[in-house]
Amino acid sequence: MTQSSTPATMSAKPHLQPVGTDDVFRYPIPLGVRLESHGWFQFHHAWWRTSDFRRDADRDVRGVFLDLLCASQDEDPVGTLPVSDSDLAWVARISLDEWMRLMARPITPLYGWTRCIVSDGRVRLYHPKLLTVTKSAAQSKVDAEQRRADDRERKRLKDLPERILRAGGSRRMSEDQSYVVRLDQVLCETLEPGTSRTVLRVKQAMEALDLASMGR
Repeated sequence: MTQSSTPATMSAKPHLQPVGTDDVFRYPIPLGVRLESHGWFQFHHAWWRTSDFRRDADRDVRGVFLDLLCASQDEDPVGTLPVSDSDLAWVARISLDEWMRLMARPITPLYGWTRCIVSDGRVRLYHPKLLTVTKSAAQSKVDAEQRRADDRERKRLKDLPERILRAGGSRRMSEDQSYVVRLDQVLCETLEPGTSRTVLRVKQAMEALDLASMGR
C-alpha cells in the first residue's frame, strides 16, 4: 500500500512525534461509518510490489503491517489505528514486547502511517494509500444507503394516498402531492422507525396536520 516515492521519514514513529493539532490532517471519514457489508477491501498490489517498504522491511514487519491494514477496517473511524503502543500491539494481536522489538527496527510496521485528527477530536493514525480505497468503499456504502432511503420514501409516498382514503380523507386530499408529502413528514416525525402505518395512525396524523394548519 506504499509507493516507492514514500519519504524515508515515514519509517520513523509518527505516533510518538509531538505536533500541534493545527498541523494534523483532518480525517475525512466520520465516526460511525461501518463497512460490515464489505468482507474485503481493495489492495493495490502494484503499489505493494514496487514499494521500498516491501523491498527493505523484514518479513515479520511486513506481516504485521498487513495485519494492521486489515485490522484498521474494523476500527472507528474505519481505516484508522490507535496511537499508543499497547493499543497497537493489541490491534496487531502480538505482545507489547514483540511490538516494541519491531518498532525498534530501522523500518517499522507503522511505515507510511501518520497522525490525523478524527471527527471527535482524537488523534489517531491513518495511511494515505489506505484512505484512498477506504473513502471509496465508504462512499459506496453511503450511496447505497441513500438509494435505499430514496426507495423507502418512494414506497411510502406511493402507499399513502390509499391510506388517506381509508382513514376518511377525500379523493382531493389523496391526490394533493403537497399534502401527501406533509403528511408523510408528520408520520416520520411521530412514529418510531419500522412502525406500521395503520389507518388509525394515519388518521391521527391527518388530524395533527389539520390542527397545525389551523394554528397558522
